[in-house]
Amino acid sequence: MKTKRRTFWSFFTRIGAGFLAFWLAVMAVFTVLLSQQRAKLMLAEMESKSDKLMGEDTDLLLDPSSYDTTDETELRRRLSKPVFMADSADPPNLQIIETAITDLKSGKVLQSNRWWLELIEGNNLYRVDMSGQPREVCEAVLAGAGTGESKIESLPKMTFEAWADSVPGYRDDAYLKSITIEPTKSGTWEPTGEVRTIECAYDAEQVKGLTLKTMSCSRLVCPGPNGATTEQIAESLSSPARQALREWAEYPSRTNSSQTVEKLWLVRTYRRTIRYCPFAESGAVLVSYAAEGYPLKALLPVLIPVWAFSLVLALFCAAVLSGAQLRVWRKQERVERVRRETTAALAHELKTPLSVLSATAELLGDNLAPEKQAHYLGVIQQQAQRMDGSVRHMLELSRLETGAKALRRTAFSLAELAQERLQAALPTDSTIRTEFAAQGEYEVNADRTLLTRALDALLENAVQHTPESGCITVHLADGVLSVTNTGDAIPADALPRLWEAYYQADPSRSAKGDGLGLSIAKTVFDLHGFTCGAENTEIGPKFWFRFADK
Repeated sequence: MKTKRRTFWSFFTRIGAGFLAFWLAVMAVFTVLLSQQRAKLMLAEMESKSDKLMGEDTDLLLDPSSYDTTDETELRRRLSKPVFMADSADPPNLQIIETAITDLKSGKVLQSNRWWLELIEGNNLYRVDMSGQPREVCEAVLAGAGTGESKIESLPKMTFEAWADSVPGYRDDAYLKSITIEPTKSGTWEPTGEVRTIECAYDAEQVKGLTLKTMSCSRLVCPGPNGATTEQIAESLSSPARQALREWAEYPSRTNSSQTVEKLWLVRTYRRTIRYCPFAESGAVLVSYAAEGYPLKALLPVLIPVWAFSLVLALFCAAVLSGAQLRVWRKQERVERVRRETTAALAHELKTPLSVLSATAELLGDNLAPEKQAHYLGVIQQQAQRMDGSVRHMLELSRLETGAKALRRTAFSLAELAQERLQAALPTDSTIRTEFAAQGEYEVNADRTLLTRALDALLENAVQHTPESGCITVHLADGVLSVTNTGDAIPADALPRLWEAYYQADPSRSAKGDGLGLSIAKTVFDLHGFTCGAENTEIGPKFWFRFADK
């Protein structure tokens, strides 16, 4: 049965799908295990920071002896200064921490993790809460202050329009309206002439009755580890996740609560406790700690190269295996094709003599004259010999291919053997001419019997396909023995297959031989380590084998 033609891609599709499924399973397990480990480490870090914040850090902040004043109003003002002592070492887009200290009864925020911008107007210092500003404003302020940049060649000039109380005071609150940015030339403070204005977010009700003033930047106080970029810090400061954590920390709905979430993609912990504070209005405060981290996101710089490399490796292995499978399939296809052709050729080879034998045997059953009987007996003997020869050739080829017949090497003259076999190849009544040329004796160490059989096969093939009055030439030179005969050229697509068993380049001439001679010759050459080939020349077909290097 004829099988469907297969290509590399047909194998690669199936094998690649298997490798891809295996890769997905392995990478899923690897990612889960690594994320679980990272989540545990992240949670342990959060809990350690929480213990420290609610322990010694809070003790220090709430102890009046830690300050150089006893005035309760001043103590509360100093407590409001942001310290960010519980900030994370991870980039702000991978882990967020918010803390707050609120009065137990009034709920007033005494200390928090908000970020602040300090502005100057004359001799007055104002503080702007930047926690509600959009990302564009955050990036502009961070870039103008040089936050997050490892190397600063030039900073833009920034002026701020903000509403503030007209009564001077220390660190009065102000509310931004807009920021005007004037970029400077690289390496200098010279303006480029460009001007950009960014509108800020504000509450119109909150700024009623306040005076709009023009101010300049004094300093910026914000959370974020060293090495974080401006974009990372701005993304974190304006993220909804940070806003949610701040809402929980600064506006507690109930006392004493805690919650922990540990997943592959999210780690979150909430903690809250009541502490005594002598300068708080109610005498007690709530200390809140909220942290959120993203283990899987934190592992992406490691996972992406591993995923990419392992995927390429899996596809490479699939390609190699697909190529090997294709070679095996093609070899099996060739074996199957040879098997079919061998079966067909063998059936054809035996069918003709068997038909002749059957017909002749029937004739012998009739009452024939003695001379007719003698003739038909000769026919039977001839066809039996033909069948015997075919079977012997098949057995001989089988023994050679399976290695059942060992080489018996001896030293002899190849030129002498070739000339001897050329003379014996032609019938006595043949009109075919022969030519022999050798540039030396060319002594070889080979199995003389097998090499004689191979030469006979080449010469027999030449005799069968040389027309009457044609010429067969045997030539030895440069380590190559060639047999050339005059006659029609062999089709180019048939040249590579001439050495296959039972193959006939011209099926109309199949009666001249059983198609095993050239296959036996190639097997003999292969056993000796000789290379062989066939080609068309101007004279006619040429068969050759190389028995020695030049």
